[in-house]
Amino acid sequence: MNPLLAPPPKAYLWQYAAAIAAEAHEGQNPPGSPMPYFAHPARVAMLVSAVFGCHDPEVLAAAYLHDALEKTSLSREGLAMTMGANVAQWVEWLSKSPSSDKGKYWEGLKEAPWQARLIKMADALDHLNGPAEYLKDRLKSARKALALASSAEPEIRRASAALVAAIDAWSEGVVDP
Repeated sequence: MNPLLAPPPKAYLWQYAAAIAAEAHEGQNPPGSPMPYFAHPARVAMLVSAVFGCHDPEVLAAAYLHDALEKTSLSREGLAMTMGANVAQWVEWLSKSPSSDKGKYWEGLKEAPWQARLIKMADALDHLNGPAEYLKDRLKSARKALALASSAEPEIRRASAALVAAIDAWSEGVVDP
């Protein structure tokens, strides 16, 4: 294999993924925010590591790239070539296709590997901290993400506890959607 196309050493994979995500999302902003979009995948990766306790470089790489197939011109094949098959597979699980409905997306995620479900839980947790006008919809998504906590990995258990606490905190004073 061409050394320029080989994935970086596993220990540095998440750093390489962060650089790719920052470049791929350049010029994008989340809805209702002037903040660079890359801040979102960076926060998701931080939640996966600092709050959920998962320090696996492949999982962190997928967290940085979780929106890359959906919101950028990056391809699954390109991710597989640069990040490896696991990262590309997990990012693919997390990507909504423009033609699929959201119900099928969430049903499919229930079958995803625990690593992809963990990243989705971090994604939902981060989205709770968005603009107030989106809070009801984001609480619904957070509850759907909580339903992904269907296995006993310690990281999933910690993610579940963090998501429950956040849903409870954000739900105070909000009418149940």
